Amino acid sequence: MYLKIKIILILIFIISCQPIEIIDPVKFDYSNFEKIYIDAKEVSINDKYQSIFSEDNIEDQIENPPINLIKGWINKNVRTFGNENKLVIDIIDASILRKEIENKNANKYEEKLIYRYEVFFLIEYKLLDNSNYILANTTVESVRSTTSQKYISLNESELIINDLLYSSLKDFTNETKSLIDLYMGRYVQ
Repeated sequence: MYLKIKIILILIFIISCQPIEIIDPVKFDYSNFEKIYIDAKEVSINDKYQSIFSEDNIEDQIENPPINLIKGWINKNVRTFGNENKLVIDIIDASILRKEIENKNANKYEEKLIYRYEVFFLIEYKLLDNSNYILANTTVESVRSTTSQKYISLNESELIINDLLYSSLKDFTNETKSLIDLYMGRYVQ
């Protein structure tokens, strides 16, 4: 009898042991994104973005804030060729916000308040000649958002944010390629 109880307890213990899901740190592989080749001798990146410290702004709470992602993308994916001209890239905004909103479509047993995450990029590209006259310019704006339940695990929250950042950077890359081809077409390859 004692042996049966012991076996049952051991089985219950073994069954109750669930594997813990470990999330690997996200590494953004910029080689998956579109590359842009511009006829310029050099690239100058001006970080004009000033992070606003507020309850909604969560840049200081995440490992990969949008400003670091956009700088990494520019350094890896914007390439120059040629012996003259200068490409000036002004980073005006690269923010991520989390707002608590009312879940208007909530069923009886669903949460009434949810989080809405929003990533916003605003970048200006200027191609200057050797006398600092503007040859071509364009401004690229990209916004993407998603929602989640308010009470989720830190792992789920990190997955949602990283997926949103990746998708936002992909949207931004596509929009940049499109607008640079349109407004700077003579100077791209």
